[in-house]
Amino acid sequence: MISTLSGRGMLPVMAFCLTVAAQMAAGSAAAQGRPPAEWSFMLGGGALYAPDYEGSNDYKVLPVPIVELSWRDRVRLTTRGGPAIYASPFMTDSLKVELGVRYDFGRDQDDNDALKGLGDIEGGAVAVARLGYEVGPVDLGLEVARDLGGDRDGLMARAEAEYAIRLLDGRARFSVTPHVTWADDNYMGSSFGITAAQAARSARRYARYDAEGGFKDAGIAVGIGYTITDSIHAMGRIGYQRLLGDAADSPLVKREGSPDQFSGLLGLSYRW
Repeated sequence: MISTLSGRGMLPVMAFCLTVAAQMAAGSAAAQGRPPAEWSFMLGGGALYAPDYEGSNDYKVLPVPIVELSWRDRVRLTTRGGPAIYASPFMTDSLKVELGVRYDFGRDQDDNDALKGLGDIEGGAVAVARLGYEVGPVDLGLEVARDLGGDRDGLMARAEAEYAIRLLDGRARFSVTPHVTWADDNYMGSSFGITAAQAARSARRYARYDAEGGFKDAGIAVGIGYTITDSIHAMGRIGYQRLLGDAADSPLVKREGSPDQFSGLLGLSYRW
């Protein structure tokens, strides 16, 4: 039996897959052309195959819960991307602005032998601003996230462009989504840097490494969602991400892991 992730190290990966799963389930509902209800609730689950820490070359499988409660598509309580609440102060047919606060999980040094001696990265609240703009079959998105607590104390921005088409009389939705991510000095340093104290404690005898801000990664994901019934949706997604710059040159990646990061997701959700 394939082992599953445990501890805080699995939770950043869960944040990714929850985002993917919820977006694809919502896309399947949109494919049916249903208007948003006053209240909607989504519950589901799945499984994700992904690295056990960002930059690792060790892969694990973990279960994925999917939970979201929304009101008029204006306010959402969700596990998508981590436990969070979001509100949309401005929304048109093609433009959507979303503001919120979510909890981002940290990293546990016990998740992988490469992390031993580096200490844990505590998670914390993150302020999030999102901008989405639809141009025909392409959805352009920009997310800016700033840590309000925890150890990272960083700023990160992610831009993506999703191209989607509907198949099988609108019951299936196929998407291709490239993205690029930028992070500041604090985020890069806490995630990929190694201080002198950490180097002295590290089990792998690392040298000190300063990771500066810049482009952190670029990647692409291919997904498909299928509407089994008006309420039940199946989803699958595979993704590739390439770490860049100081993230890729970190000993945690270059020596102990890999800049090439792969993932796969299968899931099922029910919406009412």
